[in-house]
Amino acid sequence: MMELYQKNIRQFLKLFPKELQGSKVKDAFYEDKSSYQALLRDKFITYNSHELISIIAIDIDSHQDGGVWMDYDLPQPTWTIWTDRGVQFMWVLRKPILAKVPTHRKMAKEVLARLVYALDGDINAMGFNRVFRNPLNNKSYYSDTRVDLKDFYLKLPKPTPEWWDKVKQNSKRQKRSKTETLFADTHAPAELKDFETMKEGDGRNVALFDRLRFWAYDEAKAGRYNSHSLSSRALALNKAFLEPLEDKELNATINSIDHFMEFKYSAHNLREFGMSEEQLKERASRAGKKGGKVRGKLQTTEARGRILATLNQWETWERKITISGIAKEAKAHKNTVSEYLKELGYTNKGGSTGWKK
Repeated sequence: MMELYQKNIRQFLKLFPKELQGSKVKDAFYEDKSSYQALLRDKFITYNSHELISIIAIDIDSHQDGGVWMDYDLPQPTWTIWTDRGVQFMWVLRKPILAKVPTHRKMAKEVLARLVYALDGDINAMGFNRVFRNPLNNKSYYSDTRVDLKDFYLKLPKPTPEWWDKVKQNSKRQKRSKTETLFADTHAPAELKDFETMKEGDGRNVALFDRLRFWAYDEAKAGRYNSHSLSSRALALNKAFLEPLEDKELNATINSIDHFMEFKYSAHNLREFGMSEEQLKERASRAGKKGGKVRGKLQTTEARGRILATLNQWETWERKITISGIAKEAKAHKNTVSEYLKELGYTNKGGSTGWKK
């Protein structure tokens, strides 16, 4: 049975990006992993990468009519997935769309909006990188259909201005709710909950980096960001892991975020967060003095930040770690990569193994 299941997964791998975000539990910590691992184990996954849009997906919570698409003479969904409250439709595009091409993305967004509007879809789940149910771990039907955007555009009604107003209001509400949930001190126990089961090999570096940087943005918004608070927060989060990171890895993450907040986070962002012109001038002066004294050191710190980010990704994807490979992707000198890997406790195992701890 498992061999047949794995064969079906391999059949669908070409339809997904190489890496996905997935989880066995809804609304839990969505971890980056290979598409094979996600399709095999997870119940909830993403379908597209940030570079390519390969699948158009919508979620309908109002009914479980798996044939509602026929009301508009639309192509049959590639996957139809039944949920507890409704149904989800996924259409695989015959030719993936480059997300960075404005005209292509605009066309895809228009089709998605018309689908959600016409089929009474959930506006909370409208997007190309949302989490939907995994067709291989939920009740579903596969039709092997491939579609073009033009198959939808002329067959679906244009959303009304009132509907668009509702979408915009909901989007603002989601952003506000997300910010309050992630950063309010009253939510600290919930914030730590995802970390309690994470050990070596579970993507701890990526999880800590993402959680910590968003916290730093919120501190900047409140006008109280400083390096000491960042370090304290990082230590608290690291202790929450089932297996905490080593000091060298923890400090590398702290230094990377602190450098970004001091030298890269723009005045425009901070002005939007309510910082006064006097505070901005003081920050700029402080950054200028520090930059003049330790420019060379900061360049190394910035390179190490890129190296660490690349290293985290490659470990998550279980790729072979080499000096030349990391240096090329992180745009860093090979000597810097070699020294940093050794500081982090890596050694060159040689052959097909590469650098390992």
